[in-house]
Amino acid sequence: MKTKIKTILHLDNLLLLLILLVASILRFWSYNHLPYMADELSALARTQYTNLYDLIFYGVEINDAHPAGVQVFIYYWIKVFGNSEMAVKLPFILFGLFSIIVAYKISKQWFNSSVALIVAAFMASMQYMVMYSQIARPYISGMFFCLLMVWCWNNYFFNKNDKGKVKWLVGYVFFSTLCAYNHHFSLLFASIVGITGLFFIDKNFWKGYVLAGVLIFVLYIPHLPIFFFQFSKGGLGGPDGWLWKPKFNWLFSYIKYILHFSFWMYFLVFVLFVFSIYFNKNKILSTKKYRVIALFWFISLFCIEYFYSLFVNPIIQFSTLIFVFPFLLMLVFSYFGELSSIFKTLTVLTILTVGTCTLVFSRKHFQTFYKQPFEEQIKNTYKNLDLINNNKNVTIVLMEPTFHSKYYFEKYNRSFDFVFYNSYNVKPNPKAFRNFVRNQTTDYFITGNLPQYYIEIIKEKYPFMISKDESFINSSYCFSKLKNQFQQHQLNVFDKKIEFDFKVPNIDSTIEFGKTYSLKLNDIIANRYCRINVSARISVPDKTSNPVLVMSLKEDEKALDWFGSDYKKYESKTDMFTTVILSQDLTNFDFKGHPNAEVEFYIWNPDKKKVLIDDFKISVTEGNHFIYSLYEPID
Repeated sequence: MKTKIKTILHLDNLLLLLILLVASILRFWSYNHLPYMADELSALARTQYTNLYDLIFYGVEINDAHPAGVQVFIYYWIKVFGNSEMAVKLPFILFGLFSIIVAYKISKQWFNSSVALIVAAFMASMQYMVMYSQIARPYISGMFFCLLMVWCWNNYFFNKNDKGKVKWLVGYVFFSTLCAYNHHFSLLFASIVGITGLFFIDKNFWKGYVLAGVLIFVLYIPHLPIFFFQFSKGGLGGPDGWLWKPKFNWLFSYIKYILHFSFWMYFLVFVLFVFSIYFNKNKILSTKKYRVIALFWFISLFCIEYFYSLFVNPIIQFSTLIFVFPFLLMLVFSYFGELSSIFKTLTVLTILTVGTCTLVFSRKHFQTFYKQPFEEQIKNTYKNLDLINNNKNVTIVLMEPTFHSKYYFEKYNRSFDFVFYNSYNVKPNPKAFRNFVRNQTTDYFITGNLPQYYIEIIKEKYPFMISKDESFINSSYCFSKLKNQFQQHQLNVFDKKIEFDFKVPNIDSTIEFGKTYSLKLNDIIANRYCRINVSARISVPDKTSNPVLVMSLKEDEKALDWFGSDYKKYESKTDMFTTVILSQDLTNFDFKGHPNAEVEFYIWNPDKKKVLIDDFKISVTEGNHFIYSLYEPID
């Protein structure tokens, strides 16, 4: 019997080492080429303050939505180790690896070593875990602190050794405080865990536990002004936000995401779950308490985030559930009894194989994650400048903040002059941008991550595309005035030009809506990444008039969506006719839910004044298939 126990323990250790080896390879793969994401560069930019007060006030309270913990950590970390990607990301990768160990220990303590190894294997190979381990933001660190907090909490309540309770309570206070300073939702999770403890507290220890809760609050008091200020700003959505309200199927999308949008992962999890129930049905109730705890934790955090996002302000993201995610895995696979050595080994190997293969081939993680927008813009500009071989004959406009460009200029020891397109706190101005483009005397125009209607404006003067690079939230181009040997052809899925006789009024003062041109959406759209471009040359004799170029979507006479572009935003004081542009992608449109959708184009004349139309063009171009590739299926 002792020999058998030693064999099992030895095998468990070997399998855990294998899991950690695979996890390390996936997280450190091409380590010297790991790029910064936009959020990481923003955090680095906010470490430039010369003192701690300015860092906290300007770098956290005013210009961030997270607690100060990780920002302060990075501030001091880069003073010692520098601000390179390898240096800054290292502690977070280690947090991810250590999280696997702690999750393994909790799973083993709650259930058994088979459940623990299954949980660890999935955590090792899931993109959800791999990617956030490679990002120096307060997500994987928060998960690590939450796991350590639960480890201490669990031992305080359920470890029968009373002598160690003080030690575990101190650990619980320490890691709960780290959770509070790490992220608002790791703080929320710590609060949920704390409330859970009230249902298990022994009458002989309730004073110590309550005192621990009070101490955690006292330790968080210095951060309360920051918390209340950030909370007063609401979420990430609203009129000026970028995050949409969650749909009713948000949780279903989350599950598909963590399972790599892969049939093989769905099938694997389904088979494991069914087998665990079938082979262990007689012992299911033996660990019911921990299943209820895990379920309560996940449901509580999800519901608070979801309903706050639905009724107050959008805040829920895949990343904000990461703090409770290990306990969701424990819940799903908790029905497994202790497996034999052979089945345990085969199960772990299967999970690692399927997880890694779908990570690499289905999610294309090492292609998509390793190309981030700000660095790719700089690298693509270098390539195009080498191709053109004349830096003085090119105009460059990039959405590249000063800190970001300076960082990459120093990294690659090469710089260039460019115009910064500021989309952060300056509203787009098509009229001014068209004048800017018209005034250029160069033969080439390099651009990155501008609004699509700006691209259409550029093409008015620089109609020939010589390069295009598309990746995660990045589209970079190089255009030319003249045809040359480098020219590429952008794929037009659909083209239509409508002629008008502008000698007579196309829309007079009695007409509010011009003639409508209707097309079946499926007839002109090849996939959801296609972009519809509409333009019309418009003239208004009465300069107070502001007609609108409209594109609307409908199905069975029911309106689905509406997009408009105002004449005034493009109005030219020198040209008789002004070209108004409307460019719209449909990545968020539900094509399956609306198979018979139609798209309509027309001029809306709300002022009911005379409008002349000289030219009306409709085209559909192939869009960026990788634009949301880190969070959505890759088609």
